[in-house]
Amino acid sequence: MAQSDDEDSTAEPTSKRARAGRNLPLAIGSAVLFAVLFLASALVSKWALLAFIALILVIGVLEVDAALRTTTARPPTALVLVAGLAMLAGSYVYGARGQLVTLVALVLGVLTWTLLDRADPAPLRSAASGLLIGMWVPFLASFLALLLRRSDGQWYVILTVLLTAASDIFAYAVGYRLGRHKLAPAVSPGKTWEGVAGGLVGAMLVAALVAPLMVDQLSIGLATALGALVAVVAVIGDLAESAVKRSLGVKDLGRLLPGHGGMMDRVGAILFPFPAAHLVLLAGRL
Repeated sequence: MAQSDDEDSTAEPTSKRARAGRNLPLAIGSAVLFAVLFLASALVSKWALLAFIALILVIGVLEVDAALRTTTARPPTALVLVAGLAMLAGSYVYGARGQLVTLVALVLGVLTWTLLDRADPAPLRSAASGLLIGMWVPFLASFLALLLRRSDGQWYVILTVLLTAASDIFAYAVGYRLGRHKLAPAVSPGKTWEGVAGGLVGAMLVAALVAPLMVDQLSIGLATALGALVAVVAVIGDLAESAVKRSLGVKDLGRLLPGHGGMMDRVGAILFPFPAAHLVLLAGRL
C-alpha cells in the first residue's frame, strides 16, 4: 500500500528516523491482514470484492470528513456517502453511464445542499470540501468497479494494486540508496527523482514479467505501458495525499490501522492508479 510522506517510498537515508516513529511489527501485521482480506474478497467473487471496497469507501469518507471538520468546513458527508455508494454500484452494474449519472448527482447534490444551508458560515468551503471527498474517494474507487466489469476483472484489480506496491517498494529501495535530488520538498520532503525513476523501472519490470501470466489478454507491451503509467500516477497520488494532510496540519487522517494510521493513509494514494489502469486497458481495447 502507498506510504505517507513521513515514511516516504522515495526517501533518502535520513528517512530512517521518520520510519522509526512507527511500530514496525505492528505495521507489518496490519498490512498483511489487510492484504489477506483484500485477496480473499477478490478471489471469492466480484461482489465480495465490491462489498470490501464499499466498506473501505465508507471508512475513508468518514476519515476525510473528520479531518476537514477540524477547519470551518461542514461538508454534506451523508449525501456524499449515499451518492458515493451509488456511484460504486452504478459503475459496476451500468458501466461508464452509471458512473457519469451518479457523479453528476453527487456534484449537484453537494452544491445544492451547501448553498441552501443558511446555518453554514462558510458554504463555499463546505461545498469544496464535499466535492474533495466525493472526487477523491468514491469517484476514484468507481474506476475499480469499471475494471471489475471486465471478464478477468478481479485480476485487473489485483494487478493494479500489485504494480502500485511494486512501484512503492522499488522507489523506496532506490531512493534510500541513491536519492539525492528532491522531487517536491514543499509537499513531501523525502521523495527524490531517483526514487521515482526506480519505482518506474520496477513497476515496468514486474508488469512485463507477471502481468501476462495473470491475464492472458495482456501483451508484454501493453503490460509494460500499464506498469509505467501506474507508477507515475501513484507518485501523483502520494503527493496529493501529502498535500491534503499538510494543508490540514495532520500526520495521519485516522487511527484505524495499528502502525499505519487511518484507512485513507493506506489507500488514499492507491486509488489514483485505478483510472490510469482503466484508460490503458481501454486504449488496448480490453
